Amino acid sequence: MSRSILAFTMVIGSFLLLGCQTNMLKAYQKVTPGMEKDDVLEVMGSPQRTQRFHGKDRWTYVFYEDRVRYEKEVQFFEGNAIYVGEPWQPEVTAAQVDAKNEAENKAIEDDNLKKYQDNPKAYSNYESEVRGTDKVRYVPTFKPVQ
Repeated sequence: MSRSILAFTMVIGSFLLLGCQTNMLKAYQKVTPGMEKDDVLEVMGSPQRTQRFHGKDRWTYVFYEDRVRYEKEVQFFEGNAIYVGEPWQPEVTAAQVDAKNEAENKAIEDDNLKKYQDNPKAYSNYESEVRGTDKVRYVPTFKPVQ
């Protein structure tokens, strides 16, 4: 008899807990710019990720609603929310930045190679000029000892 009462109590308790569960998407819609961090924590709870980026605190919330994954972000500056929405994505990916830098480096190398091919004698003593081995920088003068 006591086992059935315990099982019944556990089932009722779990139903009560499920009934209190908040719809995260509806809760997120209550978050607005201008809210303080404490207010956002009260509405949404702790974020899954936090990051400091470009002087702003970024909180990311990940939740599921009807088998759809949502990832939302709140950005704070000086303790107040300034952005609420989709996670910020850079306009250009890292691979695109790398490709652009590689193209610029290749152009500089090609330009230097062309200059060298046009006038190879101008670069014949380049290394010694840079190191200063072609010049005498300091020669001490000595007075004869008597």
